[in-house]
Amino acid sequence: MAGECHPLLRGGRRESRYGHGFSPAQIQALAAICETLIPSVSLDSINPKIPHDDPALHGFYSASGSQPSVPDEVAEILTKRAQRQVVVMVSIVLKMLSFRLGTLVLCWGSCLASTWPFILNFSEMPVERRERVLMNWSRQKFVVPLRVVFVMIKIYCLFIFYTRTDENSNNLAWEAIGYRVDKRQKPNESHNKQERPLQRGLVETVHETDSSLIQSLTQKGLKVTQIPQHNAFKIKCDVVIIGSGCGGGVAAAVLAHSGQKVVVLEKGNYFVPQDYSSLEGPSLDQLYESSALLSTVDGKIVVLAGSTVGGGSAVNWSACIRTPSHVLKEWSVDHEIRLFGTPDYGSAMDAVCKKIGVTQKCEQEGFQNQILRKGCESLGLKVEAVARNSSEGHFCGSCCYGCRTGDKKGTDSTWLVDAVENGAVILTGCKAKKLILENTPHGEKPKKCLGVIASSVLNKDVTKELHIEAKVTIAACSAVSTPPLLISSGLKNPNIGRNLHLHPCAFAWGYFPENLTGIQGKVYEGGIITSLNRVVSETGAPVPAIIETPSLGPGLFSALCPWTSGANMKERMRKVFEDCPSLYIGPRQGLGRSERGGENRLQPKRIRQGAHENRAEASTEDTDCCRR
Repeated sequence: MAGECHPLLRGGRRESRYGHGFSPAQIQALAAICETLIPSVSLDSINPKIPHDDPALHGFYSASGSQPSVPDEVAEILTKRAQRQVVVMVSIVLKMLSFRLGTLVLCWGSCLASTWPFILNFSEMPVERRERVLMNWSRQKFVVPLRVVFVMIKIYCLFIFYTRTDENSNNLAWEAIGYRVDKRQKPNESHNKQERPLQRGLVETVHETDSSLIQSLTQKGLKVTQIPQHNAFKIKCDVVIIGSGCGGGVAAAVLAHSGQKVVVLEKGNYFVPQDYSSLEGPSLDQLYESSALLSTVDGKIVVLAGSTVGGGSAVNWSACIRTPSHVLKEWSVDHEIRLFGTPDYGSAMDAVCKKIGVTQKCEQEGFQNQILRKGCESLGLKVEAVARNSSEGHFCGSCCYGCRTGDKKGTDSTWLVDAVENGAVILTGCKAKKLILENTPHGEKPKKCLGVIASSVLNKDVTKELHIEAKVTIAACSAVSTPPLLISSGLKNPNIGRNLHLHPCAFAWGYFPENLTGIQGKVYEGGIITSLNRVVSETGAPVPAIIETPSLGPGLFSALCPWTSGANMKERMRKVFEDCPSLYIGPRQGLGRSERGGENRLQPKRIRQGAHENRAEASTEDTDCCRR
């Protein structure tokens, strides 16, 4: 399997040097934290009933989070993906833990010893004491930075441990916990040899240099000139669209069909079905924003957002839920956006569903959807079938890592194909830095947008910026990424990014072994979402919330699961794929704001639900939303 997929999705051991910038003393302190989170434990101390002749289980329980390269990989992904202020906090804490006095300040009496020098630094403390310290940090309500540091290191450490692979694309824990990577047949060989659907209009900056890029753009029908004083290329087109997901892909197809010369910017790479590996770690790294670990500043909420050609439509869970009537009413009446109350919007939704091949039935449900359906029916609750943008026989639990069979239809295989056939150009590995704005002296609007300035983010051989001038500029890079772009462009409206709303999600899970339920399979097999329950109140009134099944590989599950001790976590992970998780998606709430030019910085605020206050913490340790 490893040799058949794209090299970026293959995984394997890291060979290059690390660039995290942490000192050896800081890495030693981080290794001690990782060892505390994932300790080496004996089978007898966990559960005497566990078979002692199973080498996979022995290897799993004896493995530790401090084993070579794990702390360095945690530091590397932390510095690349976490918020800047979080990295600073982690760096300060690790520095303090490398000294006895600093350890005393952060760990209090847990670091005291009866012999000289009487104070131990963190790495010298017994694992049991370190465990108590981390639990204390996880519950901190006054020294909040310590809780943030704990949450972020815990997320990244567990994620790395359960997703890192060797040269054979294996992880030492997977066999022990019963996890298998999707190895179903990929598209046939004749399909593999065909030109990729978007190749005609594709310019992949990762394969370009300054000299070859200008040739590639010119060959696609764009007028390109050099701007020596700015070390940039000027590109002229009719429309430039930032983002290739659901919004950008549809806009590109419609505008290109009308005769406009369209350029689409996508900061991620382009992959096709034969490229996908279904490996959780490299797939999340290449297909999602911030490796699927984009979080609020305090680490309480993790946001999953696609970052590849096709955006979220390339990695979505196949569910196609039409905009509910109460939401349409809210948008059209409360917010006075009249379009959403007209038949035109319904017609547009019909056209989109037809284009992406939405089907209403599922021939065979997977394990977790069968559990959800059976549980709801036993309680007398209504269960609805979920429409999907795939065939009725699509039985895939790894579409969140890219659909290996090509059955699921996203913008990368539908709308963008139409756009390219009508002359659109897609630039991958290219990130918009700021909009080109011009003051208008006598117009109603103070500024006019003339295009966008972008640069290659995946290839250092492309040193020149791209000044793309267009009659129309469309920012379709999501509610999370658009505000930072607008702010970095110099726009001063205080409302930019201030009204960010998300659906707070909480997941719970139960233990459902096959011998008790009679339902066979694993949670990672079958359609991700094929059934759902719409929540109703005690009076029977509808509530804008649903219960459905999520897609969680071992990495994300361990990262979001509450940690109470290293031994408990290993025992929980051993049974994880006999568990059935369910996801509660609550009513849209005001999360806070998306801010800071040049990066995604999500600043949270408390979220109110009904008469009580729920902090909607998807990954912190003082919440009830993750309990079994």
